[in-house]
Amino acid sequence: MKKHAVAFLLAIIAAGNGGAQGIRVLELQGGYFDPKGTAAGLIFGGNYGITVDERVDLSLGVSYFHRGYAKETEVATEVSQSGVVEKTHVLNLEYSTTLLPLLANVTVRIPFGRPVSLYAGGSLCYQFLFNKETNYEEGASRKQRYRAAGWMARAGADYQIGSRSSLTVEAFYNGTKVKANTAKKEGLPVWDEVDVSGVGLRAGLRMELY
Repeated sequence: MKKHAVAFLLAIIAAGNGGAQGIRVLELQGGYFDPKGTAAGLIFGGNYGITVDERVDLSLGVSYFHRGYAKETEVATEVSQSGVVEKTHVLNLEYSTTLLPLLANVTVRIPFGRPVSLYAGGSLCYQFLFNKETNYEEGASRKQRYRAAGWMARAGADYQIGSRSSLTVEAFYNGTKVKANTAKKEGLPVWDEVDVSGVGLRAGLRMELY
């Protein structure tokens, strides 16, 4: 992880310890993410941190994105005397992709008029991508693990539904390319790369914990 990302993470942890009597913030979200280097799918995540004041939040978080695919072929159909239709399938190809970003977040809130407020934020992150492919027709399988530091930007709005809770909706952009198999070939750096940058939408619940 880059040095500035580590320093930022440590600053958030220190701020949380120093403000033990302050307000804690828990956010839970889910939505849709469309990265460039893999198929789109659902993304879920959560953040936990502190409120520096009425405008600024600091938090640590994790997100989970998964996309699976299976190619099947129907090879036979049989109808019993009772009218039950039975179909026989063969699994030809299967793959699974999981993206796991670890995040350090800053969020700045802009009052718009109760019960609505707007916000913008940025994140430094370290992301892991796990990919597994199995081709049953060729009898071949492949597992790969990628990782890299990156960043996210987001903007959204929240709607207050209680004295310490609100609903959130936001758009976000992930700006990261993850790498694997970094080596040298004929004296030149060589690596595999997957571009997981892309846009997404998600909604969730924000809660203040005293």
